[in-house]
Amino acid sequence: MAKNRTSLLVALATALGLALSVPQAAHAYLDPASGSMILQAVIGGVAAGALAFKFYWRRIQAFFGFGSTDEPESE
Repeated sequence: MAKNRTSLLVALATALGLALSVPQAAHAYLDPASGSMILQAVIGGVAAGALAFKFYWRRIQAFFGFGSTDEPESE
């Protein structure tokens, strides 16, 4: 079963690679406003990812066994 799945994934990856490697005429134009919108989307995605990482940092640390235990230290 696993061998069939692996061979199917290899076949799909090969087909996708061949389809993307064949040059085609785009007949499209990207003006400066389009480039600016794409740049804003990329910057916004990076900022959203950074904030999500910041909000979940303690959970990530706890998952791997690092960080504080939220208990006060006794003397």
